[in-house]
Amino acid sequence: MFRKKIKFVVGLTTFNNEFLEISVSGLARIRDKFTLVVYNDNPDTTVTKKQIRKLGYRGKLYVKNGDKNLGQLGARLALLEFIKAQRVKADWIMFADDDDILLNLKFPRVSDNNFAVIQNMVVLRTRLLDVLRVMKAPNNYQIDKENIALVRPHVGLAGTWVKADILFQLGDMLKSVEDKIQVVSDSLLFRAPIDIMMWSALNIFARAKNPDASPIYMDNINYIAIDLDTAKTKYGRAVQPSKNAVSQIERAIAQYDAIIRAQM
Repeated sequence: MFRKKIKFVVGLTTFNNEFLEISVSGLARIRDKFTLVVYNDNPDTTVTKKQIRKLGYRGKLYVKNGDKNLGQLGARLALLEFIKAQRVKADWIMFADDDDILLNLKFPRVSDNNFAVIQNMVVLRTRLLDVLRVMKAPNNYQIDKENIALVRPHVGLAGTWVKADILFQLGDMLKSVEDKIQVVSDSLLFRAPIDIMMWSALNIFARAKNPDASPIYMDNINYIAIDLDTAKTKYGRAVQPSKNAVSQIERAIAQYDAIIRAQM
């Protein structure tokens, strides 16, 4: 059940600011209270509070414009630093991408050992019409396993609630090894799997602090991911490995994990 006393913060990172029309319009429909923190990772644009308000969001709001492009990891770490610097009150924090939609703030009962809440995600794969429909009414979709898929459970940081104190500590640790992480990312022939890397690092970090630590699963759809982009390359890198994708990603995660464990 949702508990009004819990302080929720949604950390939204953006580069292509046009996508904010998708994510913020969805956030504006959530009735439960939360704080929205927007980090703009595009140094050539400026995002303003007025712009976010025009998209319908009326809750507590903070906006930070970065002065250089940091990439997904750097932007998330900078967002955490901004939350701390602004002394934003947070019990649980969720990362969200600018082209995705958060549906609700449903939240289960958790124990002191639960550091994250895993839920379900819907993925829109092929049709622009589906995107237009959920932008107008976020629950207007029908899972058909071809155009619209259900990921149950969704494992990753985007769309996952994480205890704020653990996430802040993780952010500090990742910042201290960011250069080493970048070396691994630069060695890959495909886009670095940063979200999966951060999720794996969170589990390693939380369990090192508390052997009994674990995430908890809630059987609820709380996040829609837009995955219509069929380009094979993005930002000069292949989106996915050309061969043996699973094994290549697993090898990359193993390299990242080794850095985290050495730092721990």
